[in-house]
Amino acid sequence: MAALIEQQKQKLLGSDEMEIVQLLGKPDQNELYKRNQKFYYYYITPGPACQTADTLKSSRLSIRFTAMGLAKEIAIE
Repeated sequence: MAALIEQQKQKLLGSDEMEIVQLLGKPDQNELYKRNQKFYYYYITPGPACQTADTLKSSRLSIRFTAMGLAKEIAIE
């Protein structure tokens, strides 16, 4: 899944929050940052809330939104 996201990264940049939620679903975590920026996190591998999760090896997709609600930065952590 990570490789597919890397290939489609440019298509996701500039999308608004609702388009991202329609495409990927509700985020596993979200974070409100200074200046009304938001981060949405989607776990690619089982996250820390899962019973079988290995928290050292879990990876997630991070999407940073501007104050206008547009995806500005996409990274796999």
